[in-house]
Amino acid sequence: MTAFAFNGTCTAYEFNSKLCSCLGGEKVIYVANSSISYAPPATVPFSTAPHINTTVENIELKQYQLVNFFTDVFSQLLYPYDVVISVHQYYYAFPREDGNYNALNSAYLDVASCVTDTPCGMPVLVNTTWPPYYILNECGKTIQLSFQKKGDTFSVYSHPGFGCKAFPDGPTNNCNVTFTTTGTMYLSYYGYFSGTDGSCDGYTLGVEPIRSGTSEKVDLCIYPWHVVQQERLIRVLSTLKAP
Repeated sequence: MTAFAFNGTCTAYEFNSKLCSCLGGEKVIYVANSSISYAPPATVPFSTAPHINTTVENIELKQYQLVNFFTDVFSQLLYPYDVVISVHQYYYAFPREDGNYNALNSAYLDVASCVTDTPCGMPVLVNTTWPPYYILNECGKTIQLSFQKKGDTFSVYSHPGFGCKAFPDGPTNNCNVTFTTTGTMYLSYYGYFSGTDGSCDGYTLGVEPIRSGTSEKVDLCIYPWHVVQQERLIRVLSTLKAP
């Protein structure tokens, strides 16, 4: 076919920050607007996701593709990568247009549930991943943690895909999960259910460190950042309890 007629609207789309112009003589693809999907690509298991080995600041990293990332929520938590070099194992790196990298603490992205095998995702560079737990999947359980060496870390997210997928619709009531360990651990709590009115958007979110039999309940809707040291037991309280 040497020519065709199209009675509709022509839209120029931007791919990888390069405007797809329709200048004469260029090879272009004509796509009807009705056939375009704006949904993110599907996720794949982290163990099977394709990656590229690379280095940044002499640190070995693996580059994956994310299906999505809530930049508008977490952009204020990004740091220049060279600032976190000494603790790089706790951060993921994002390429910048100027050739440098931003860093994001792994607490804000469940990277294991957010990778895809398509090339159109958002690149993220990973050095170390930590075992994740999901409150939505562990309601009512007591989980015994086992640390092999100093610096071992685990992450607890509200749901699979935290940082790239919204919390699923529908209430999950009285979802309490208890974590215990025979040793002591350093704990950092980050509450991200805050709504526009300063509440948890209709949910409650709290933690209860128990030290020598004495509990210290913390409302993460009121105090979204909380750090304690040398705990043996922590209970995540009603994290997903709807009103």
